[in-house]
Amino acid sequence: MPSRSSPEYLIYGAGAIGSVLGGFLHKIGVSVTLTGRGKHFRALSERGLEITGIWGEHYMPPEDVRTLSSQMEAKSFPVILLCVKSKDTLASAAEAAPLLQDDGIMISMQNGLNNWEAVAGQVGEERTAGARVIFGAEIIEPGRARVTVNADDVLLGEPFQPVNRTLLNKVQRDLFSSGIPTRIVGKEEIWAALWGKVLYNCSLNPLGALLEVPYGKLGESPETREIIRRIIQEIFLVIRAKEVEIAYRDAEEYYHFLLERQLPPTVEHRASMLQDILADRRTEIDALNGAISEYARQYGIPAPCNDLLTALIKFKEKKNVLLSSSGQH
Repeated sequence: MPSRSSPEYLIYGAGAIGSVLGGFLHKIGVSVTLTGRGKHFRALSERGLEITGIWGEHYMPPEDVRTLSSQMEAKSFPVILLCVKSKDTLASAAEAAPLLQDDGIMISMQNGLNNWEAVAGQVGEERTAGARVIFGAEIIEPGRARVTVNADDVLLGEPFQPVNRTLLNKVQRDLFSSGIPTRIVGKEEIWAALWGKVLYNCSLNPLGALLEVPYGKLGESPETREIIRRIIQEIFLVIRAKEVEIAYRDAEEYYHFLLERQLPPTVEHRASMLQDILADRRTEIDALNGAISEYARQYGIPAPCNDLLTALIKFKEKKNVLLSSSGQH
């Protein structure tokens, strides 16, 4: 159990990942305040939050659910866990910045590229921490979240400058004590981990969304395996141009690691991008394959696979919105 020295947490964006983080911290008696929107957030505010899945079951009763509201007196938090979708990072970081204590830290718990830079632009590099989150969660119905898969530990790190290390250590301790495996790593390793997650997400997420199949199906087909290989090759050209140090020697090594090590535990997982599209939400394509395409243009590198996937996902987003507005979806 954590000591009384555990910080107060603000979970900014209580979707699937944010709900799991908040619910597990609540389980060990830590003070947690949640923000969110939509049916899920209304349901957990009114009826409580139920978490199920591979890490066991936990229930946060409605009387324990603390939320930010206009009636709540203005206060600040030592730790803000930013859990919004990448498309909302800039706006959300700006909204949350006044709630962060002067010596506090805002930790991006998100997928994709350019989130850490956006957070640092709002709260300063000395108050920005990054995380590599590689467990999967989904909202199975409003008020209920399920942990579906865990590929590795959550990693915490300082991507720019040293932050309040005492506080970061407490965050690691609290998450680990709650049942979420978590480690602190150095600056180079946290950047390498981010790009490793980008490789994984870019290889599987848009294809899973476009074809509407779980990840395992992508590994079964020689056609989709070849598309995955080409996506990875293009990303490695960008990685080399940006001089990012990662754990894999080259594109071929990562391709085999993905198929042989990362894919088997997640064969039944459905891409978060597919979940977004089915729910008529914008996806994180701009922070994933779209960001790779943008970097490739900056460096004069061809990235036709990532360009095509980005364009197709954007089309599918708009198509679903149009169908929904016309009552056909």
